[in-house]
Amino acid sequence: LEMSYLAESFQRSIARRSDVANSGIADEEPDVKRLRRSNSEGQQRVDLQNIVPKAEDMEMEKIDKKPEIIVHSVKCNVGKTHDGIRKGGWRLANEITEFIRTDVRKRCSSYNTLQQGKNDSEDEAANETINSKHATFSLVGNSLGGLYSRYAISLIPYQVQISVQNSSPSTQINLHPNIFCTTATPHLGVSRHTYLPIPRFAESIIGTGLGETGRDLFRLNSDTNLVGAVGGAVGGGIRRLRSFRRNAVDENNNNSEKYGSECEQECIIRNMCLDERYLYPLRNFRQRVAYANAYGTDFQVPTQTAAFLCEDSDVCHTLITHRDRKEIHIESEKSRNNGEQNELENDRSFIEDSGNGECPSFVVAILRTDQQPWSSPSSSGSDSPSSELLKMSQALDALGWKKVFIDVRNRIPVPGITMPAWLRSSWRCLDDLIKDLTHRPYRSEDQNIGENGGTSMDTRNEGECVLTSKDLARSTTIAETLHFPLGHTVMVANSKSETYSKLNSQGRPVMDKLSEDMIREVLMFE
Repeated sequence: LEMSYLAESFQRSIARRSDVANSGIADEEPDVKRLRRSNSEGQQRVDLQNIVPKAEDMEMEKIDKKPEIIVHSVKCNVGKTHDGIRKGGWRLANEITEFIRTDVRKRCSSYNTLQQGKNDSEDEAANETINSKHATFSLVGNSLGGLYSRYAISLIPYQVQISVQNSSPSTQINLHPNIFCTTATPHLGVSRHTYLPIPRFAESIIGTGLGETGRDLFRLNSDTNLVGAVGGAVGGGIRRLRSFRRNAVDENNNNSEKYGSECEQECIIRNMCLDERYLYPLRNFRQRVAYANAYGTDFQVPTQTAAFLCEDSDVCHTLITHRDRKEIHIESEKSRNNGEQNELENDRSFIEDSGNGECPSFVVAILRTDQQPWSSPSSSGSDSPSSELLKMSQALDALGWKKVFIDVRNRIPVPGITMPAWLRSSWRCLDDLIKDLTHRPYRSEDQNIGENGGTSMDTRNEGECVLTSKDLARSTTIAETLHFPLGHTVMVANSKSETYSKLNSQGRPVMDKLSEDMIREVLMFE
């Protein structure tokens, strides 16, 4: 499917780390015992670790309890992407939970078999071990899969009970959220975030025609009057199309009571950004990472919604690294407390590329937002679309994210053309903006770098480069060349068919970096 190359890249990354660990070259690195991939395929991956390995051909004394990573590609939403984010997220949560149950049940059964013949004291000690398991889980969601994942984590329990044959009492699995990663996901929806601006009335026609998922993405549930007008204008034809698509999803009809008229009237994109029942599970992950295409290369999911940027937001983004330099200082030593020091170490580990610390040429920059206290605003029907988007952007930023801005212009198979001077913006692109900021000597009285492409610098510390959400929203859309916007499939090396695989092959290094970073971070869980 579209992210099958990433699954293969995960396999290679884990195999390389296993080889290094077995050779004893890098004992300080957390190693991996083995990789096992499930037979199903899809968009998200669940990474589990710290579960007792299979012991079919091993003596009990030789069981190695080093972490094991299982890569699972889900398939529950294949061909079912038109019935809305809620149903897709509900299916995903069910598959993840059932996969964990099934996998641990098999492991515990194998463990119990090896326990037969041991004396009572050994059995008692073994039962204490087997009846309480700990596992971390991490998610990678691409495009719509990222929204499915955000909804699913609000449904996944942190404790799962399973019954194992010949084992009493039942086994409890304690799940710990680890890494949450999205690639080109429309976190703010696509309303007011289309590749070319279109009026709201046109958004309503397009979104309604795309079924429940289209209504969710264009946030039409918050404009019920407009949607009704659109339905009347087209003579009810679009409504009949939506009804046909809903009836086509036969296996979800039995669960239709979960998505009644009350849910249908809610804007799920807005709720997932502002409602604590969705923010709390996302906050519980140890890290949150968002990959976004920069410089107008993504037709389906432009940069602003993929990185939840807003031109009215002054939320600070601290630069971790960029492709012009290997590493920069994040903060002065004087200003760091213990929590900030840990964040700095995470930043440095994140930018390592194959161990040499270099930032690949396709990575424009990696920035982070700090976790901040945030309270859910009171709902108001009078909020303008701009005000609502600002709140949604700020609420997500307050969780603390790493944002990776990718430039695939040289990897798109169709050559670009130079933009005429009269079409170019007076704002500077992100590359130029970062170069200017990082090469200028620090002065405590600095306030900005100019009205064209400037950024507020009054809060930065020595050695620190800070850009606001507003700066990033503007600078990531500036480019001197025009390229066919194929970045949505190129960045993830979409390989759902042989033709797609060849067309998007230049995006494989991006996924290789993601897999290397992801595996390293997964194993750093304590």
